[in-house]
Amino acid sequence: MIKLSHITKAYDSHVVLNDISFNIQQGEFIGLIGPNGSGKSTLLRMLSGVERVDQGVVELRGKRVHEYPRKEIARWLAVLEQEALPSLGFTTREIVEMGRYPFQNWLGDDSNNGHQLVDRIMEHLQLQDIEDRKIDTLSGGQRQRVALGRVMAQEPLLLLLDEPTTYLDIAYQIQMMDYIHQWQVECGLTVVAVLHDLNLAAQYCTRLMMVSKGQIVADGKPEEIISPELIKQVYGTEPIVLKHPTSGVPQILLQPTGLNGM
Repeated sequence: MIKLSHITKAYDSHVVLNDISFNIQQGEFIGLIGPNGSGKSTLLRMLSGVERVDQGVVELRGKRVHEYPRKEIARWLAVLEQEALPSLGFTTREIVEMGRYPFQNWLGDDSNNGHQLVDRIMEHLQLQDIEDRKIDTLSGGQRQRVALGRVMAQEPLLLLLDEPTTYLDIAYQIQMMDYIHQWQVECGLTVVAVLHDLNLAAQYCTRLMMVSKGQIVADGKPEEIISPELIKQVYGTEPIVLKHPTSGVPQILLQPTGLNGM
């Protein structure tokens, strides 16, 4: 699905990504983790073709990403960002229907039963009760569900997520990740997600790549990556790592250093 070969990206004299190479197979759920400014979001923009690399090659499905016409690649690649929906006055249903744009002809007709698909998505994400509400009247959790509905309407094979849970409370974080995980499992979707919450990343991702200073310093299963030593090396803080009592995946407890002796 994805092949990166010796990717380098710099802004002026500042190197953001430095000689990165990796492969991702179809059906994997990849979590990109690492400190702020480490190059995670830039890497995601390289994968989507929004930005060009300075050196190296990005291949998607055996073809260089910039060789795809944008409308063609939008038929199987979708991106969900942390602030996915500007306040433009559209309704919930209109936003979800926008995901069908890559499949419309020049008259705006969708020949792939798009209306039935949108109906199913609205039901699955429990959006029917708010389908006629303007997007700028919705809560943060509702807006992110609508944004997810829009990318689901694209029927992608590859989904790129840029911190999709950043502004959500814990209930909506779990709800959002549950929806994405269920969709990924049912459809064999390939997911690459930039995530700041290491506990969420360990719960939902099958593979983690830890990025630091523009390089991938660790790549493996959550139990291989979420370790006190590696987190201290990359983040500068040493947590307590425990196994989740239900799933068994590693979870971290932070240790505030300023509270010692209180």
